[in-house]
Amino acid sequence: MPLTREQALELCCVIEDRRASLLDELRKDLGQTRADSLEEITGAVADSGDESVARMIAELDQAEVSRDVSELNRLDEARRRFDEGSYGNCLDCGTDIDYRRLRVQPAAVRCIRCQEVFEKRRMVE
Repeated sequence: MPLTREQALELCCVIEDRRASLLDELRKDLGQTRADSLEEITGAVADSGDESVARMIAELDQAEVSRDVSELNRLDEARRRFDEGSYGNCLDCGTDIDYRRLRVQPAAVRCIRCQEVFEKRRMVE
């Protein structure tokens, strides 16, 4: 069933709110990353074990930023699909993506059935 006007407006707000939240988070994270050097994170490193923990923390921070940027890109694509009028259509089969799925995952490009097939295929590769 296609989205109602109210559902579409609500999802548009969900996308914009999440984008704003991610942008704010990224600004803070990147600002902190620029301010912190490895030595500032670790202090005076006592041994190689402390250094490896500090590097792991830095790598986790970088992974978090990478994940946030990826989600931001997916949300931007969802905005583009909204503008084109294709938002809410499954990329693979063309059917409507259920509103409940979009409410939880506003950047979803596949219906549940096609997403499951997509993930199974990726596991085999």
